[in-house]
Amino acid sequence: MKWEETVAFTCRYGDVIGKIFEGGDVIWENSMADYQGYANVLAAMPDGSFIHYEWTYGSCSGCDEWEARGLSDEEIWEEVKRTMAVLPDIDAMKRYLRLEDEYENAPVPTGNSPTNGSLPGMMRFLCGGYYNDFVNMKKAFIEWNKD
Repeated sequence: MKWEETVAFTCRYGDVIGKIFEGGDVIWENSMADYQGYANVLAAMPDGSFIHYEWTYGSCSGCDEWEARGLSDEEIWEEVKRTMAVLPDIDAMKRYLRLEDEYENAPVPTGNSPTNGSLPGMMRFLCGGYYNDFVNMKKAFIEWNKD
């Protein structure tokens, strides 16, 4: 699907973060758009690479790390570019989703801390949502790769 068809597109900061997914095919997402929420997106890019990124947000600086830090859209964009997971090819993507070898203990690619991003982000972290996301992302990737 296109970025504009995702729930993540409607999330706070979606207009800034969406730049990384331009022209890509969104393979999988798990997002919640509300006054506080999260977005977790995996996309196949036209050059054969894959991008995975997640962010959380809140309704005020007390529960939104980027707002608390006073980051501008440009500063958020720079942080996203620096912290997003870019997998150069399909083989790297397969290793990443198995979470084995050099990726076994890979941190979730996100520019803001899951325990300081938003209440939904904290709950997802504490309840094992990140692990479940990788399981579901793997299933979606396998289905996408059949085509």
